[in-house]
Amino acid sequence: MKTIIKALLAAGLLSATGLVVADEFKCVHEQDTAPPLNQHAEQWFQQGRSISKERPANWAEVARFYQQAVEKNHWKAMHNLAELYLRGDGVVKDTNKAIDLYMEMVKLQVPLGYYDMGVMTQRGVGVVQSDKDAILFLLKAGDMGSPIAQVRLGDMYIYNLKKYQLGVSYLRCAALQDDAEANYELGNYYELVDRNYPVAMHYYQRAASLGERKGAMEIKDTFREGKFSYKKDERLAKAYYEVSSQLSKNPELRLPNLAKDIPLPPNLVQGYHADKDINWKPTGRDDDY
Repeated sequence: MKTIIKALLAAGLLSATGLVVADEFKCVHEQDTAPPLNQHAEQWFQQGRSISKERPANWAEVARFYQQAVEKNHWKAMHNLAELYLRGDGVVKDTNKAIDLYMEMVKLQVPLGYYDMGVMTQRGVGVVQSDKDAILFLLKAGDMGSPIAQVRLGDMYIYNLKKYQLGVSYLRCAALQDDAEANYELGNYYELVDRNYPVAMHYYQRAASLGERKGAMEIKDTFREGKFSYKKDERLAKAYYEVSSQLSKNPELRLPNLAKDIPLPPNLVQGYHADKDINWKPTGRDDDY
């Protein structure tokens, strides 16, 4: 799925399609727009997910549980079962069945369904290839709250269109949905574009707490090398290397108390936030950053 943004950027999609893009974005969260999940279907879905993590996985059994959940309109199961049909794991490979599941998600007004259709339409897999329709699906998914779509759009606006404020708005919206990649991408933005290094460290730390090991590695490198006006700190570097190792072994691991357990010091030049007074300290509220 991540390949869609690379393809869009490489093709210069927005200019090629002549689409007029919005200058404002209203943050919407997926949990507020996606249909509720049936309790029994959720149990079947979780059983399927659990089996899918076994090695070797019994994919036929995974598909069976997902199919049971699909029959109760469980949209996450639809998404996962479609991927099995695209790969041919546990079921006969069938692109049309995958498209049918994605279209059912769209019919149910599931944000992720619009994103999935955007991917398939951009690639021209199972449907007529159309860059214009692909970006329309992507925009719809983002506006409906899909965090994965919001991350793609955020990166697009920042690095392709140079609409920094709009791009950051998309990334922040996804980050507030506890999306690890969105937090990591915000870290990249504040490091590479805004050069607000303590804010970058904040988002790398939050990404790590949500399971993104690259966030921990960024912090490890910063304190091992003494980058961005931070003092070298081998203790911190080692601690975040250990975090990255734990996440590598267990991608499902979450560390909600990471900021308290392994706090980061202020930057020697920028403090805890380059845009605030040097003596400002974070309070722990969501609006600190």
